[in-house]
Amino acid sequence: MPLRPAGPAASGPAAGRGAPGASLRAALALGLLLGFYLLALSLLVAVAALDVVLARGTFTVVTVEGWLGSLAVAWCVLRVVALGRRPGEGREGPPGLSLTPREQPELWEHVRRLAERVGTRPPAEIRIVPGAVAMVREDARWLGLVPGERRLFLGVALLLGLPGAELDAVLGHELGHYAHHDTRSGHVVAALRGRLAHTVGTLRERAAREEAEERAEFAAKAARRRAEGRPPPLKRGRTRGPDHYLALVFTAYAKLCLRLTEAVSRRQEYAADLVAVRIAGPATTAAALRRVPALEAADELYLNHYALLGWDAGLLPPEGQFYGGFALLLADDTRRARLTALAEPLPEEPGEDRSPYASHPPTADRIRALESLPDDGCTPTLVRRPATDLLRAPDRLLADLEQATLSTEALSKRRVPWAELPWRARRENSAREAEPLLAAMAELTGAPAAPGVIALGHLLDLLDRGLLDELAARLPRSEQAARSSGRAARAFARTAFRSALRQLALGAALETGLCRWELCWAGPPVRQTAPAWFTEDLPAALDRAVAEPAVTAPLRTLLLRGGAHGPLDGTRPAPHTLA
Repeated sequence: MPLRPAGPAASGPAAGRGAPGASLRAALALGLLLGFYLLALSLLVAVAALDVVLARGTFTVVTVEGWLGSLAVAWCVLRVVALGRRPGEGREGPPGLSLTPREQPELWEHVRRLAERVGTRPPAEIRIVPGAVAMVREDARWLGLVPGERRLFLGVALLLGLPGAELDAVLGHELGHYAHHDTRSGHVVAALRGRLAHTVGTLRERAAREEAEERAEFAAKAARRRAEGRPPPLKRGRTRGPDHYLALVFTAYAKLCLRLTEAVSRRQEYAADLVAVRIAGPATTAAALRRVPALEAADELYLNHYALLGWDAGLLPPEGQFYGGFALLLADDTRRARLTALAEPLPEEPGEDRSPYASHPPTADRIRALESLPDDGCTPTLVRRPATDLLRAPDRLLADLEQATLSTEALSKRRVPWAELPWRARRENSAREAEPLLAAMAELTGAPAAPGVIALGHLLDLLDRGLLDELAARLPRSEQAARSSGRAARAFARTAFRSALRQLALGAALETGLCRWELCWAGPPVRQTAPAWFTEDLPAALDRAVAEPAVTAPLRTLLLRGGAHGPLDGTRPAPHTLA
């Protein structure tokens, strides 16, 4: 169904694709929540009716068993209702940094101005959160009949990656949810989903535990009979307890609730898109819809492969750059071109299956609906003002966001400049991976060994003395290596030794400047630069060093070549280590 342009007549809660009004949505959510308890009551009534039928018949053992079974079912149902009484989704929302009008007056004024254009009350709190997300909440009371405090959550990746006009489209969409009172019934829906999810999850967990206990009891009984020389008992089918069948009932009801509530949510998204069109126009709103998924993927790539690059080495980017470095990724021409290409095509083709449990319509459908709107006559501005222009002291804000959202473990890690992060992380990782070999050297010689050129020189001296097998035998072994013996055991040990020797050699090459590890925003996060002859000759030199007998001269020559001077022959002083 094509969307019509949103004018003054389309600004009410029913704008766009027949979005239901706030009272109807609240009534639906409340009715489904009451249905949860009515379902439990219906099950109790059915059990009581069965007991009455049994009482009218002849009193037999079957009657007693039926009463006992009904009591078990009734207890399970009552427990289900009690289990379902858990607090719903938290009112506080995702962790982030709350901004006051005094700290960020330009951003607050801009949001208030947009709220005035939409015709709704502005939020009482603006919170910057990690990621490429935007959402709104409202602490409404009395099942949404009484409005409450409003909160706007804005992802830092959107501020860093969206042009100002597209950010206005995102803000207009979120403010549209306020204008249509979509947030009024949010807590009722959250309570419904929370109780159903907790109930179904607990019932399934209890049913699985009962089934596991039954299997364990059968296995123990079979083991006892075998120990007594008797045949094991006949395996019978699994017995299903009340929890299993109650889980089926409440799962079916949960699916019904999700289908109904999510169908309403999808219509709300179309209606909110029309509000965004009133703020930014259909072309800009469609561009924002295309760009946000691409920013989500880029933000995930950045956090996992750049911001956490030195995590295992105890390192993080400079203060304010854990999130702020995302702007450096977007500033790279190659990466920006890929991001643009990712945002260009429609993410889905029409006619594909749509999940009835999705809270948002397919992005492709939303874009097509926007593109079907008539031209609003507005000429897109040629100046692409970045969204960060709305922020005062963005570097300080990004640093404060880290303090508000990162764990204590993350905040305790050492901060290093971006240019140093790759090689420092690689040096620490090489040193950690070479620790077993250094420990074996210390155990064999009685002298402590630290990673670096000196340790590598001493290790090669030990290999020249024919102590390779003694060193390899002291390295940790895999389960397969531990079960082997003779020639196979020596082969496993030498393979593990060669791997550790390679890490020590790479650490020495990095220390002397023969190898370099540099940050790359355009491709793989770390780019290793080394002379071609080094990367080509290193495998053969390592093979010669772990051969029988060991020949260390090729590896010494390789690491001394190219002006890297170090004590690999035991005579030269130690080189300067980069700080």
